[in-house]
Amino acid sequence: MANGRRKAANLDMTKGEPARLLVLFAIPMLIGGVFQLMYNMTDTLVVGRFASVDALAAIGATSSTTSLIIMLGQGLTNAVSVVISQAEGAGQQERMKRCVAHALYLVAAGSLILGLASFLGARPFLELLGTPVNIVDDAVAYVQITGGLSVALICYNGVSAVLRAIGDSKTPLYFLILCSLLNVALDLVFVIAFHWDVPGVAIATVISQAVSVVLCVLYMIRKYPRLRPDAAAFRLDPALLKEYLSIGLPMCFQSAVLGVGMFVITAVINSFGSDIVAAYTIGGKVEQLATLSFSNLAFSFSVYAGQNYGAKLYRRIGDGLKKGLVIIIGLSLLSSVVMLLFARPLAQIFLEDNVAAVLDGAVAMIRTEACFFWALGAIWAVNSTLRGMGMVKAALVSSVVELVCKIGVSVTLSQLLGSMGIWLAAPSGWVLGLVPSLFFLLRWWKKLSSLQEAQQG
Repeated sequence: MANGRRKAANLDMTKGEPARLLVLFAIPMLIGGVFQLMYNMTDTLVVGRFASVDALAAIGATSSTTSLIIMLGQGLTNAVSVVISQAEGAGQQERMKRCVAHALYLVAAGSLILGLASFLGARPFLELLGTPVNIVDDAVAYVQITGGLSVALICYNGVSAVLRAIGDSKTPLYFLILCSLLNVALDLVFVIAFHWDVPGVAIATVISQAVSVVLCVLYMIRKYPRLRPDAAAFRLDPALLKEYLSIGLPMCFQSAVLGVGMFVITAVINSFGSDIVAAYTIGGKVEQLATLSFSNLAFSFSVYAGQNYGAKLYRRIGDGLKKGLVIIIGLSLLSSVVMLLFARPLAQIFLEDNVAAVLDGAVAMIRTEACFFWALGAIWAVNSTLRGMGMVKAALVSSVVELVCKIGVSVTLSQLLGSMGIWLAAPSGWVLGLVPSLFFLLRWWKKLSSLQEAQQG
């Protein structure tokens, strides 16, 4: 009965039309993604409009470093999502309490390590990347504040992962909206009124995250008593920790590998000066807007695959992936057309003074990457499905291939084509990274189909 009530309250991915379920689950995340994007873009927009191009470039120069911090944290919290979604699909209620309790251990350890590394390593790391001297101090301050206090972000992602794993994608949306609105308000106050510029937007980010995570945890404890761990759940379970780490560490390693690639690309970008750094910053924000719809839909594949894998409904996973891919490719092509047509006006939003080198560079980046959004959507969907089934090493291989390609293209073509060589790096990685993803998917699909036939026989 408890399990039946659970499935009535949240989205049960093991029953019903797969495409409909994927879209229904993704809609709250898409709305949340809009606010997440607003949350992420506010720093860039406010600084670009009310501070200076150098301040804008300083935030952009930290993108690879802050992205690595975020991805390492997500590697841990994604492991939480995979394990709990599989327990949810199998109806293992007591195990879920242990999963939540041990997720707290994981989040605490990860936050401590990432926080110390960010605070102590920010300056030497950014200097190693060749960050221009006119923006390095602001860049260091941004990383030390947002990375040093990353516990708020990791905790929020952890709670959201737990809720999404049980089919509740609406609650994280509500608190993300709160976080985004609070961040916008604090950005405006700290930058326009207090003139704190780059440190101001960093402080605004941390405060908004901290407020949201406290409220989200309180809500989860009250709304879902079955997720509230008791004393027994906190008793150390080495097997469960090993399961978390067997999924989380490859994801973290994948993030680290991708981080190396981003650092190399960042160093190449830094060598072109602060105008190209600013162009890359603007282009990256517009790309986030362009890929918003299919990136959130792709994430739903992980929960869908996890629940059906836990329920041993293997054929259903393939059915959902096929139908979901059709939707994702369609959305990516539509997004490509929009970006090709409106790249310039979108880039101009971020600049008070239309510096030609910055604007032209951003437009070139947006239009180049837009031609390959189909590959990005496909690789997200396939890798998300693989992760949902716990096959994180397969997704890791894909990421390594993608990384090697990005590094090779950015280093070599930037010497021949200038900044255009950098803009071609990401699309090249998406296309080649898709090849091993499809290979592993087909290989595992044959194995899962055999298991399904044996189960039915």
